[in-house]
Amino acid sequence: MNQISILKKVLNLFNLNSTDKDMFSWTGENVGFRRIFGGQVMAQSLIAAYKTIDVEHYAHSFHSYFLRPGDMKKPITFYVDRIRDGKSFSTRTVKAMQDDEAIFNCSISFQKKEKGLEHQISMPKVPEPESLQNEQEHREAALAELNMKKEDMPMFARQQEIEMRPVEKPNYINPKRMPPYKNTWIKSEGQIPNDQFIQQAFLLYISDMGLLAAANNSVGVNFLTKNLQNASLDHAMWFHRELDLNGWFLYSIESPITRNARGFASGSIFSRDGKLIASCTCLLYTSPSPRDLSTSRMPSSA
Repeated sequence: MNQISILKKVLNLFNLNSTDKDMFSWTGENVGFRRIFGGQVMAQSLIAAYKTIDVEHYAHSFHSYFLRPGDMKKPITFYVDRIRDGKSFSTRTVKAMQDDEAIFNCSISFQKKEKGLEHQISMPKVPEPESLQNEQEHREAALAELNMKKEDMPMFARQQEIEMRPVEKPNYINPKRMPPYKNTWIKSEGQIPNDQFIQQAFLLYISDMGLLAAANNSVGVNFLTKNLQNASLDHAMWFHRELDLNGWFLYSIESPITRNARGFASGSIFSRDGKLIASCTCLLYTSPSPRDLSTSRMPSSA
């Protein structure tokens, strides 16, 4: 499957069915490995909330919690609660359910376009994306060094929904302690519709990628490390500008602390011309103790 086909598969995730007033469902193919990918349920929850917004308000903040592992083989039902509709702001909460149990919930605030005071931080000075190798090439090189085929590690070797070009060269085989940050240029392969709710949902989807690496960099492990369990506990995003994701943008992530089996990471997302378009934070469960994932009740976004 080529990258454009994979992108279409991701955009298809946003096609929720209306089953009742303020109730929506997803019955298609889920994305993930063993557990539903957190970016999927975040993006779908945003889409569900947008379906109840009747005025020209746009999401500006999104706060969420992963409660239980999502089952890859089961449909998801989204319940939207219209908390408030005002002249400038609207608020929604969304609960995602499987088998009558909540797997995820979030609160989303929407705002009409308004003018006000402005300032922003500068984009980090990093090499241009054209001068960097893409993520797929780094992973293929790691497989070759291990004398393994793509079929041996299908999730590691699979084609991504987007093209990613990391600024800091990843070390998958022998991870060492590194500074707790990660910068990656990202670009979609194919056209993303200009509708802002689709653009925001797509950015939410991909924002769940890379945060874990920044939290693990400083302790010298990665997602291939044996007997290491990682999962997203919560995730928040703030949208600062109207989005146009049909081009390169920079995802700059840092992790101030990892402690008590939790890693904290924050990300800033910049357009190529240096505009800060969104910010996000994530709290990750990261434990060196082996666990049986088939019985664990820990939430998982990966």
